[in-house]
Amino acid sequence: MNFRVKFSVTVWVILAVLVMAAGLAAGEDEGFSVSARSFVIMDAKTGKILLSLNPQLFLPPASTLKVMTALGVVEHLKMDDKVNVSAYAAAAPASKINIKPGETYTVEELLYALLLNSANDAARALAEKVCGSEPAFVHQLTQEVRQWGAYRTACATANGLPADNQYSTAEDLANLFRRAMSNPELAKIMSTKYHTIQGDRELRNHNRFLFTTPLAVAGKTGYTRAAKHTYVGLFKNGDKEIIVAMMGSTKKWADLRPLIEKGFELEGAPIAKLPPAEEKLWFAKGNGKATRVSRSRKRGYKVVAGSAGSVPTKKKSAKRRMKNGD
Repeated sequence: MNFRVKFSVTVWVILAVLVMAAGLAAGEDEGFSVSARSFVIMDAKTGKILLSLNPQLFLPPASTLKVMTALGVVEHLKMDDKVNVSAYAAAAPASKINIKPGETYTVEELLYALLLNSANDAARALAEKVCGSEPAFVHQLTQEVRQWGAYRTACATANGLPADNQYSTAEDLANLFRRAMSNPELAKIMSTKYHTIQGDRELRNHNRFLFTTPLAVAGKTGYTRAAKHTYVGLFKNGDKEIIVAMMGSTKKWADLRPLIEKGFELEGAPIAKLPPAEEKLWFAKGNGKATRVSRSRKRGYKVVAGSAGSVPTKKKSAKRRMKNGD
């Protein structure tokens, strides 16, 4: 390596460190810290960025990419269009709803599966319906999201599973989610807690804020080992609306709560400190309904709100096994 190349590499490393330090300093100056590598708090009505940390840092988006897939689908398909499931779509790894080759679903049913259950198999099926194959779909989708202003985003899969040359930024995620929320059908889907398809298959939204705070309007979670936790969502307090996009977090819910609080503070509509309710939210087996639990010294964990179902009275594990694309 010659001197000029060494100098160039050194300069870029220094610049990257300075950008990261500037972002961290900005967060610390605002009176909170997060584990996330990047975040954006945006005014949902105007698109103005209220606060950010490394907003244009290229990072893997995990399942927040499914918001882009949904946008691409509604550009080309109708909700009642029929989708035949291929063996390739059915073979997608978890998370999934276990659709089978030869089954038929409507576009609407698969969008609910995509955005509530974060179904990787639904993503593949929808991609194939739009363009005939997933590679053709993601090539087209990359061009489309850039036309929509997400210039620092590239898609290599329809579901956000790890892949080379697949990246986005917190700023792009916030802008794309803002576009998605302007579509009434996508806004309705992402604000839904539960939805039943095919008569008896119940889907549950992975966005726990919908179950814990009335401020939450809609959102999409994501997780892979490489991306860590990602998230993008809309929150409303009175006439103030904010979008929070976050990438590279090791403490998803714990990072998001102060970002939501800071967003409304910056909008002039401060809220009380949000309790750590998301970590205490369990879902009973069988019907999948949300069940809030709290610690009791004498009785372990007990139900304090929720619905019927088989709920453990003692906490076995505070952490469930995360799946790629969650």
